Amino acid sequence: MIERRKFRMSAAMERREFLRALVFSPGLLRSWVGMQSALLAAQRPNGPAFQSPLSKEAPRERVIANGDFFVRNHFQTPQIVVDSWSLVVDGLVSTPLKLSYSDILLMNSVRRPTTMECAGNISGGVGVGNAVWSGVPLGDLLKQAGPKPVASTVVLHGADSGEGEDLPGNTHFARGIPLEKAADASTLLAYEMNGSPLPADHGFPLRALVGGWYGMDSVKWLSRVQISDQPFQGYFQQKHYVALRANGERRAVTRMLVNSKFLRPSEGEEIHTGTYRVEGVAWAGEGKIAKVEFRTEPGETWQTVTMTASSAPMTWTPWSYDWHVPASGKYTLEVRATDAEGHTQPDARDPDRQDAYELNTPHRISVTAGS
Repeated sequence: MIERRKFRMSAAMERREFLRALVFSPGLLRSWVGMQSALLAAQRPNGPAFQSPLSKEAPRERVIANGDFFVRNHFQTPQIVVDSWSLVVDGLVSTPLKLSYSDILLMNSVRRPTTMECAGNISGGVGVGNAVWSGVPLGDLLKQAGPKPVASTVVLHGADSGEGEDLPGNTHFARGIPLEKAADASTLLAYEMNGSPLPADHGFPLRALVGGWYGMDSVKWLSRVQISDQPFQGYFQQKHYVALRANGERRAVTRMLVNSKFLRPSEGEEIHTGTYRVEGVAWAGEGKIAKVEFRTEPGETWQTVTMTASSAPMTWTPWSYDWHVPASGKYTLEVRATDAEGHTQPDARDPDRQDAYELNTPHRISVTAGS
């Protein structure tokens, strides 16, 4: 244990000294960022979408490679020059801040695996991924700025903007989250993804990472953190990401619901073995996964599967099941998860919902078993 602590301290000191060298050599900083981004683009894998974890802390984590991580942007990716970029923290604060990229890199950082899911991801869809993110806790910046006692909302402003049919001109993407969530340890300002600088499509040079909440709150290309005492009324807060019921009732979409998916087999796959190792992942946002279940036909009894890693909040949990294929034929495989609070994926979508968010019915795929 002592040796491990020494190694961690040594690694942290080496990284800090390296970042200091970058900060005091602007040309080197630009070269390093460009080199890392080019290397990342050149190494996008053609095979499996998983890469090895960045540490031995969680050897069974499934981490999506940057080039295969889903991308969901509302506008075109902004072209940001790192030397002239800055982050402003203002509004109802005692000490407004203006921080450069170098300032951010020199702050105490954390690294953690976090699962992100698009609010409109379909059951079993590709709009979910797990990565190891590095950055500065937003709470640290809030402490420096000193929110005033009346503050209640933190508005995250992105540098991306655009126009649309019902969109006011030059509207920037922005989202407001409660001050309590912004100050929570699960909320980061991330500048690295799986050990590399953020790819352009994922928010370089800095993005928010709101752990356990749907991806739209993890605003990319962050340029401003605004503290307010009022609920945010921006376009993407009022017009989108709202749960609607037939009676007109509206509710903001925020926390990720319990969900799961198959990683293997895939839809339509032909299986030619007596025993097949079914694999997948399950997640529950801010909660933990308590149980994952599998069955091969609607109406059959659910079978509890093996979780191959300990469940933890914010990140998905791998699972597996050795399916003893009884006979040749077609099968409809289903998986569902239950979180620690007892919430289970519903068999069917609530018919009263009038929106396309929070889709978490069991993932179902059809496969064919042959001799």
